Amino acid sequence: MKNNAFTVLYLQEVSTFLKISPQTIRKHLKNQGYLSEKDKLGNRYALTVDTWQKFIAKNYAVAYNSFVNRYLDDKRKESIMYPIPKGKGVISAEKQRSGNTRYYIRNFPLYCDSEGNIIKYRYPQGFDDKDKAKAQRDILIRDRDAGVYQNQFFETTQKCSSSEPSKNQSYYDFCINYFTNKKCEEATRKLYIDITENRIKPFFGATPISELSKGLLQRFVDNYTTNIRKTFIVLSLTLKKLCNLELIPVNYYDFLIKPISTAPKRPKEALTVTETNLFLDYYKGKHLEHCILLLFHCGLRIGELQALQWDEIEFIDDERAEVHVNSSWGETLQGMARKEPKTKSSKRVVLINDGYTISVLKKAKLASKGNLWVAENKTGLRPIDKHNFTKRYFTNVGKILGFTKHLSSHVARHTFISHLVQNNVPYTEIAKLAGHDSTTMIINIYAHAIQDKEKVFDYVSNLYT
Repeated sequence: MKNNAFTVLYLQEVSTFLKISPQTIRKHLKNQGYLSEKDKLGNRYALTVDTWQKFIAKNYAVAYNSFVNRYLDDKRKESIMYPIPKGKGVISAEKQRSGNTRYYIRNFPLYCDSEGNIIKYRYPQGFDDKDKAKAQRDILIRDRDAGVYQNQFFETTQKCSSSEPSKNQSYYDFCINYFTNKKCEEATRKLYIDITENRIKPFFGATPISELSKGLLQRFVDNYTTNIRKTFIVLSLTLKKLCNLELIPVNYYDFLIKPISTAPKRPKEALTVTETNLFLDYYKGKHLEHCILLLFHCGLRIGELQALQWDEIEFIDDERAEVHVNSSWGETLQGMARKEPKTKSSKRVVLINDGYTISVLKKAKLASKGNLWVAENKTGLRPIDKHNFTKRYFTNVGKILGFTKHLSSHVARHTFISHLVQNNVPYTEIAKLAGHDSTTMIINIYAHAIQDKEKVFDYVSNLYT
């Protein structure tokens, strides 16, 4: 058996193990008194396993288990941090308003967080069959015991554990750390990190924050004429933060000149009554007609339609129904799933007062394979894919019908709100139905979206007589 007090590990090896840069680790070691010239073997730093154990326990505790299991011969159990929890939880049956029974996995422990708290499995949708719930629990047990969820937590925490930024840190590393830690939607985080990887990194490379300048940043933005708006959001957020931290003398963003975009513009134009009826007539009796009707009659966002479940549509009679919008569908840390909607106001109840739409919805519910998702895919196990849905059911159909306007699921929402405005529905009520926080957007964007020019002539005729 090796003596851990004498076995050494090179800094580069530990850097690879922790997935942290050697420079960052070396800085921590020096600041905490772990490094001196006597710790050098040739040109490389090397510390004993015991020393590394203490250092990792203090600075990178989330990796401590893995370090002990890999490098310590006796694998001392009393030293292990964040053990993988045990337990199978329970499968509970709950009766829904629709009369159906759904099965939920409750109190199933997944992993321990950095405070030692046990994090439990959450799947708000439940399952329509007990055997499906059991099968999912078996998968959870297998993955949990293999350390999948604990490791995911470790990796996420390690990304967030980097040291305070300094002028010597590269601008690229700062951007990655900033967006990794930023509180935002997962899809938004992914977008900003993609821009950082595909645009910031190739241009700036290892350029330290101290070498940023107005000229350098201007040369960067001059390279692009597409996707400018989102790239400028990345620059705006990161440069403002650097200025607030006093790592750059002024906010360079304020001095940047935005290039002229060459990307084709696709303004969202609301459909007229005639165009809307032509579009809806095309789908009569076709697959997913109920989804098209929901978009036009409720103004749902596509993510809200994807997340909608049948027990969230309450049929009052043959003419009326209430659609309870509680969630949205999008990227989460666990992948694509139901999540909180865009804003607090997005949680709302939208009313339908149309006999034909109600009849189509009832037929679609009876024909549902999974009896869960309103906009189910072919298997009935998950919602439709929004990109495929938009292309097949809007873009392609618009071409078939000869529409010159750009069509998308959002155009249906745009049309819904615009026609409410034209029918003189109070802005406050429109905001509630559309899930907006205020009436500002309604007034600024939708107030004249489908205004008939002849009506405008009427408004200004004989103005002072």
